[in-house]
Amino acid sequence: MRSDDLSPWLIRGVYLFGFALILTAAIDLLTTVWPLRPGQMTWRYGFLGLSAGYLQTPTLGLMLIIGASIVDRRPVVLRVTAGICLATAVILIGVMGIFALDVVQVRGLRPEEAQRSVLVGGVLQEIKYFVATLVFALLGYGALLTERVLGGEEARRPRTPGIVAAAGKDEYA
Repeated sequence: MRSDDLSPWLIRGVYLFGFALILTAAIDLLTTVWPLRPGQMTWRYGFLGLSAGYLQTPTLGLMLIIGASIVDRRPVVLRVTAGICLATAVILIGVMGIFALDVVQVRGLRPEEAQRSVLVGGVLQEIKYFVATLVFALLGYGALLTERVLGGEEARRPRTPGIVAAAGKDEYA
C-alpha cells in the first residue's frame, strides 16, 4: 500500500486526534491546578509533580501528528512538530532543575517520617522527566532529519496537474 492510497479523511482524523490528545491533557492539568500560583513553592512542587504524569498523552499526540505528516508528506508540519519537540526537551531540562530544588525545599518542610516519601516521589518524577526529555529530543531530531529527506523529495518531485489542466499528459511526466 502506498501513502497515495490512503484517504485524506483518515489522515485528517489522525491529525485531529493528535491535537485532541495534546489539548485535553493541557486542559485537564490546568483545571486541576487552577488558580495558577507559580510563585508559591508548594504549588509549584505539586504542579510539576502532576505534570510529569501528564506528559505521556501529549507525547502520544505529537507522535501521531509526526507520523501523519510523514505519511501525508507534509515537511512543514514535520518541521513545526520537530521544533516543538526540541523546545520541549530544552524546557524539560530546566523543569528538572526547578523541580529538584522544590523537592529539597518541600522535604525540609515535612516531618521527619514523611521526608523519605517526598524524596522517593521526587526521584520518580525526575525519572519521568528525564525519559520524556530523551523522547522529545529523539522525536525532534528524528523529525528534523526526516523533514530534510521529505523536503528534498518534494523539491525533486514534478508538479502534478490539478483536476482541470490545459496541458497534455506528456508534459507532466
